[in-house]
Amino acid sequence: MAEERNPLAAMFELRYKEAWRIWRDGNNDAAEAKARDLLQEPRLGRFHQAGMHLLLSTASDYYVEHALEAVRLFTEISARQDLTDKAREGITTCLRDANKMLNRARRDQTRIDREIQKKLDAGMTMDELHQAQIDEMHKRFEAEETLTDMDSGEDPEEDSGSRSQTIPDNQDIPGVTDDSQQTESQRTESQRTESQRTDPQNVVIEMDLDDDDPLPDIVRYNFGTGQKKGTDEL
Repeated sequence: MAEERNPLAAMFELRYKEAWRIWRDGNNDAAEAKARDLLQEPRLGRFHQAGMHLLLSTASDYYVEHALEAVRLFTEISARQDLTDKAREGITTCLRDANKMLNRARRDQTRIDREIQKKLDAGMTMDELHQAQIDEMHKRFEAEETLTDMDSGEDPEEDSGSRSQTIPDNQDIPGVTDDSQQTESQRTESQRTESQRTDPQNVVIEMDLDDDDPLPDIVRYNFGTGQKKGTDEL
């Protein structure tokens, strides 16, 4: 019989699933914000931490670090001796997908570093490179907002004066948490493409806050089907 989770664990689970639901709906910024907020919780368990780092490994910055942390945490979980066969199978799959994201992140970072070095070798200064990144981001946000305005029927020129206020001010060259439990998948540098995104689904493991407690069976696993789901199935 599954043990009843305490209110804090249940709250973490709801926030975890909500972050993934928003991510699958395509609202990456909101999903990443929720993932970062959840990772600030001091009692968040390894499984939930790993899942939020996996989500953040698809974002625009620090994606290598988040992928590394997801791999580390899933590796720690997989070393537990009390996992059921079903739970171990699910964690093994999560670890495999986290390693895939880490490999992608490293390839992207290497390519970006190479392109940056080419620009520097051609005489561009770091300040000029940074400004070029900001300009590119302005263009991207304006294009996205124009599409949103067109979909909503609003005039894309209206309220254009306030758009610069929505641009994040921390867009440097990409470079560069402990107890609850659960998973799914940070990166958008201008060179990255949407086709490189992984689309993990749901893994649910019922666990208490204490990572030394036994892990009951995984009750749902639809990871890596390549299709986004609009709602969670219980």
